[in-house]
Amino acid sequence: MDIKKLLKNLKNENKEIECKRCKNSLPKDIWPTYSSFANTDGGFILLGVSEFINNGKKSFEVTGVDNPGKVCDELWTCLENPNKVSKNVLRNEDVEIQKIENKNVIIIKIMAVSYKEKPIYINDVINNAYIRLNSADIKINKEQLTLFLRNQNTSQDENLLKNYMIERDIDLSSVEKYKQCLYDRLHDEKILSMNVEDFLIYIGASHLDYDDNKYYLTDGGLLFFGKINSIISRFPHFHLDYFDKRGDNPRWIDRVASDDLSFQNLNLMNYFFLIMEKLRATIEEPFELEDNLIRKSSEKLLITLREAVINMIIHADYYINTTSIFIKVYDTYYEFNNPGMMLVSKKEFIRGGKSCPRNIVLTTLARRLGLSERAGAGGPEIFDFAIKNKFKIPQIETDLKQTNIKIWKIDEVSTAMHPELRKEAKKIFEYMRDNDKISCSAKEIKTNLSIGKYAFDKSMHELISLKLIKKEGKGRSTVYIRTISSLEIYMKLQKLVDEIQCDIIKR
Repeated sequence: MDIKKLLKNLKNENKEIECKRCKNSLPKDIWPTYSSFANTDGGFILLGVSEFINNGKKSFEVTGVDNPGKVCDELWTCLENPNKVSKNVLRNEDVEIQKIENKNVIIIKIMAVSYKEKPIYINDVINNAYIRLNSADIKINKEQLTLFLRNQNTSQDENLLKNYMIERDIDLSSVEKYKQCLYDRLHDEKILSMNVEDFLIYIGASHLDYDDNKYYLTDGGLLFFGKINSIISRFPHFHLDYFDKRGDNPRWIDRVASDDLSFQNLNLMNYFFLIMEKLRATIEEPFELEDNLIRKSSEKLLITLREAVINMIIHADYYINTTSIFIKVYDTYYEFNNPGMMLVSKKEFIRGGKSCPRNIVLTTLARRLGLSERAGAGGPEIFDFAIKNKFKIPQIETDLKQTNIKIWKIDEVSTAMHPELRKEAKKIFEYMRDNDKISCSAKEIKTNLSIGKYAFDKSMHELISLKLIKKEGKGRSTVYIRTISSLEIYMKLQKLVDEIQCDIIKR
């Protein structure tokens, strides 16, 4: 970490940076920050950096640690004390001493822990756990603690429902539809001859209770096949929604909702098949691509959207009362929202291969029908589609209460995204993007694109104001850098690693 450069550009502490004055002993207020970084997205604590306010403006200055060895010893001693912190999440390489302006700064890198380890708490009291919101360490409330503890259980839908009955609480037409789909896939005659009870056991929607040796419907079975009133009696906050908000209509041009009497028994299975038909209709119009790519890209988008819908369903926390499952369709992107925090990191989601669904039964029911390609494949499918079509990179936002994913079907500088951009500005951005240029000189751009000085200066001003490009250096050493999100950087690195591994295997 370049501390000098960081402090020069740092206007405020943020979600990932915390500065603390530290002279001869470890600051007592370090532990809420340690907890919040571990419980949220990770971050850096800089000891020996102090905040000053001069003429109403905030700045940061290296004040230094007088005895860094002693402070580090205090840190490690506290980390190994279970009465101080519930778990030590640091490795030796996560603590570094740097000399800045002849003063010592201790850099502590704290990684976010897995959902199974959260919450990290302090002073041997589980309620003394914190999360990071912007630059603040916020103590968790009772509801947030409940969410952390529930997230540790990745089989939330395997509970047995001893007071629910198939004939009363299950929508039999949903079961028959699933049975026909499974038969069409496997061509096994015995599937069609099974009665409802045996079939639900066969597909994993009903499980055996070893105490009384009887089979009972599971939470997942109810969510997937249940009658809407029966589902709500078990999950009072259950709600499914779909909005088509394309065009100039101030509300929507189409909507599907589980509380709308027009849609009988909109359980998860009926919702999935209905919504996939509606999503298919939204991509029937051709993409703005070459003719020979239109059909292929449209089919790929449908697969991508299917993965997003399944991902949303199997990862949702159906006990949360703050949000619901919903899909929104806009002219330029699709939005998918489910209650509950994503149980893998954003990087793991992009890389794929690791699946941590909350709902094992729902995951099994989806995979038996081939609705999900393979474990952990949803993320790579979603991001590969964006890369191959040079579209804006998908956006992922997740917190304790919900996960939101946006899948774009336009590029970063399309007319729909930025109608105000002049054609030369789009040309410059596309040149840098298509040639994987992280940075370019003015001379390179003007020469290769045959753009004059006036058009270049105007275009760069537009791109910089929209934060698509940033300028560094002065005079002849000036370079223009394409703004890339950390997710896009990781995605490109992962793609390169995959290509190298494939090449090694071929050899």
